[in-house]
Amino acid sequence: MSAIRPRAAWVTGLLASAVTTSLLTGTPAHAVVGETAEDGTYAFVAKLDIGGQRSCSAALVEQEWLITAASCFADKPAAGQTAKVPAGAPKLKTTATVGRTDLTHDGGSVVDVVELVPRDDRDLVLARLAKPVTGVAPIDVSTNVPLPGEDVWVAGYGRTKDEWVPDRLHYAKFSVNTVKSTSFDLVKKSDRAAACQGDTGGPAFRDIGGRYELVGVTSTAGQAGCFGTDESETRTDISDARADDLGHWIKDRVTKPVPDPKTGPDTTSLTDLRALADFTGDGKADLVGVDTSGTLQLYRGRGEGTFEATPKAVGTPGVWKSVQRIFAGDFNGDGKQDIAAVWESDRILLHTGKGDGTFNTTVTLSPEKATWAQLKHLTRFKVDSAGAKDGVLATRPNGELYAYKVGTNGLLDFTGGKKIWPDTSFQNVIILGTGDFNGDGRDDVVGVWDNGALVHWDGNANGTLDAGGLAAAGNIWTDLKIVTGDVDGDGKVDVVSWKGNKMSFHRGRGNGTFAPGIAL
Repeated sequence: MSAIRPRAAWVTGLLASAVTTSLLTGTPAHAVVGETAEDGTYAFVAKLDIGGQRSCSAALVEQEWLITAASCFADKPAAGQTAKVPAGAPKLKTTATVGRTDLTHDGGSVVDVVELVPRDDRDLVLARLAKPVTGVAPIDVSTNVPLPGEDVWVAGYGRTKDEWVPDRLHYAKFSVNTVKSTSFDLVKKSDRAAACQGDTGGPAFRDIGGRYELVGVTSTAGQAGCFGTDESETRTDISDARADDLGHWIKDRVTKPVPDPKTGPDTTSLTDLRALADFTGDGKADLVGVDTSGTLQLYRGRGEGTFEATPKAVGTPGVWKSVQRIFAGDFNGDGKQDIAAVWESDRILLHTGKGDGTFNTTVTLSPEKATWAQLKHLTRFKVDSAGAKDGVLATRPNGELYAYKVGTNGLLDFTGGKKIWPDTSFQNVIILGTGDFNGDGRDDVVGVWDNGALVHWDGNANGTLDAGGLAAAGNIWTDLKIVTGDVDGDGKVDVVSWKGNKMSFHRGRGNGTFAPGIAL
């Protein structure tokens, strides 16, 4: 991507250290000298403040996990590739800033690091955050070995040619030189490229048409071109710890446990009237559904992708038999999830949530003249990402997709809906779900196409949709119903699908796609 202005050099790391090979005898990489990154560029790169004594760079590989250099946390960080760090909480209080290209601005997340999982055979460690980062897509870990002569990018927050503590992320292009079993060396592609203190732990990655693949993390580097370095220093080579061969090791440690269907919810009495949201306020999506007796039942979310086996009745028994559809959202803007229900009277009634899994007396959400029962795909959707209230998304009989806001009078503006897709192709969609599936802070849409594919459309800054693509492999969704929500509490929106009594959990990847279903 283009840069705002060139830098003479940049370095990724924060410490000075001896190098473990004959290529480098210098210090851990400190800051990448090269180009300053535009706002929002390479948002997966993080800056680490370790006890106020040193700083490093890192990369987000999962919403709750960073990857960086183990030497950042070592008592003797200059050991570089041979540095060792114990597993567990870091010795010094460590704070990560993620998703903030310019550190003088707001945005992104500032989160404590609470656990380290080191790799014994190289200068690499996984760092677990105190809570998931939202709004930033993690970088994919490559499965392809870096090849000699291949170009990769290196990024970090370390010092530059003329700044001791820069406020912006920097990046530069390097070429792979020598590849070893656990590491590889890089050489600069331009006179402005270098890695300096503060860049240690920063990512080396491929740019494949705008999709980034992590191949390694910066360990040590020569300091030529870095602020405060003696002019006699001429070394600019970088040594990186490889990450491309650690896919299974990383996945085993960052992936949440798979739900056990033997202890999952008993939904044999549920109808297809279901909704998914955090009704209990504990950060885990809960499932509500109307059973065959007309009672609203709540299955509390466990947080690992499933729900408690036994439901709790949260509505007056029998009265929900007249309901035609239900969907969840915060329609009154009080921070608690509500249930909207379309009744036989063709009006939407709002059952406002109390935040404990129960609901208040109903209030009217729709004007009487609206014919909501004739609309397809009623579900929550927020046109304005900054607004407090959720709105409603619906497909008109002719296939046009419209979004409706809740006005100051507490009613949906049926006549003032906004068309958010240019044609009538949504008449080919069987069922819709909504949520921020790609982590950009805006509502997106997924839908089951009539050919059985699950497709996603990305929300944009205009409150409309951009063309997306396939959200999951296989054209197997034709007969499935879906609801959406963060079932496992990792900050990514998931999909729950079902047909009859068979229900499955599809973990959201945070990029608009979903993992294969796991039976619940």
